[in-house]
Amino acid sequence: MLILGIDTATPWGTVALCRDEDVLFEVSLRKLKGGGEYLLALLEQLMETSGVSFKEIDLIAAGTGPGSYTGIRVGLAVVSGLAEGLQVPVCPLSTLEIIAENCRKASRWIVPVIDARRAEVYTALYEATPEGLREVRPPAARPVEEWARSLSEIPELMVCGDGSKEYIDIWNGYNNVTIAPAYWDRPLGSMAAQCARRAWKSGSEPGYVLKPSYLKRVEAEIRLEEAKDGRRPNLADDTGGRGVGR
Repeated sequence: MLILGIDTATPWGTVALCRDEDVLFEVSLRKLKGGGEYLLALLEQLMETSGVSFKEIDLIAAGTGPGSYTGIRVGLAVVSGLAEGLQVPVCPLSTLEIIAENCRKASRWIVPVIDARRAEVYTALYEATPEGLREVRPPAARPVEEWARSLSEIPELMVCGDGSKEYIDIWNGYNNVTIAPAYWDRPLGSMAAQCARRAWKSGSEPGYVLKPSYLKRVEAEIRLEEAKDGRRPNLADDTGGRGVGR
């Protein structure tokens, strides 16, 4: 099974082509908005180099966020165009799950955290099982200190993602937490492909519709809403001031 894995929600844009469990190629680019703008050119070059045709792809695994608003939007537009043009199904995945997949063989309990600024993180809780990751607490935007406290009773917790380093002083205050190495902080196209492969084997039905997972409203939406209501903008009410559009 030939799977194309893509994620552009974080500063590390990533694309990989996998045949079952074998990685044929994988590239990560550190770009301000997730590398989405360079995705098509990069894909064409890699496909030509590998000698694989786009028409051979069986499934596209796509990270839907949370993260950069622009990165998510551009990346999903590219994936949607590819899926429609090639008539290939898409498996949407949380970017948090893709990051957590890095640690699946290292810890039973995994908490991916993406910095959402103003002491908040995009996060979830996963349990590593022989069948793959099981979502225990769904993706959400949470105050990091409150979130860390709520996890204090879980033994041997591994925290990964850029929010593990940005708020390391908070995480180091809990004896049950292990901070993952930095190379496990980014989503990888190969990890997305493996998550999609397991979902396919388990009987999940991929489709063609992709919905972005922003988790918080963007700053512009809040300003517009409050202007219509005649209120002064309160950007701290539910965006943390970041608005995922970095």
